[in-house]
Amino acid sequence: YTITALTYGSGTANRRPEFGAEADLVTPVVDGSVLFDAYDGFIGAYYEWYNGFDFTRLPLNGLVWSPEGEGPFPLVLIVHGNHAMTQPSDPGYAYLAEHLASHGLIAVSVDENYLNGFSLTDPDMAEMPLRSWVLLKHLAQWDVWNETEGNPFYGRVDLDRVGLIGHSRGGEAVAHAAEMNVRPVGRINSVSDQSDFGFGIRGVVALA
Repeated sequence: YTITALTYGSGTANRRPEFGAEADLVTPVVDGSVLFDAYDGFIGAYYEWYNGFDFTRLPLNGLVWSPEGEGPFPLVLIVHGNHAMTQPSDPGYAYLAEHLASHGLIAVSVDENYLNGFSLTDPDMAEMPLRSWVLLKHLAQWDVWNETEGNPFYGRVDLDRVGLIGHSRGGEAVAHAAEMNVRPVGRINSVSDQSDFGFGIRGVVALA
């Protein structure tokens, strides 16, 4: 397939213009504060200064490679691992996303860099459910686009054929997301129920 690339994001990203003013599609922010109650003191202040938002306004950002044609095409989300928040790695999966798109899948490299780097300040292990929930919120957004006339993905996404790929911490996130997609439990049950998700996740690939 011939491939088309685009980006989506909050439209207000202050350090990633592809998710800010240059985003092709603008997405709503989501409130993750119930799952993870942010950081305290200097770390919290630095987090908000660097990103320009707090945990009540988490963005849904993604780099998309899609096959040209009517579809509907299967959807694959790829999510990176943990590293310094200031060194985004989502563009590094372009090679894989382009390959998948050329074979007829819509491939998205998801930005969750803003959840990186502070694992030692998360004694309750709340970050992992949040990573998983954000991935599921991406799927929910794709469901909206698939049903919205005039959207470039209207009727072109097969949400009964979804794959999740993650590396390292992202590998944990996709495994959790696949489970929470069917049966929201624990913290996720406090913000979503089973009717919010239930997408057709057919495959999960957890790397390293």
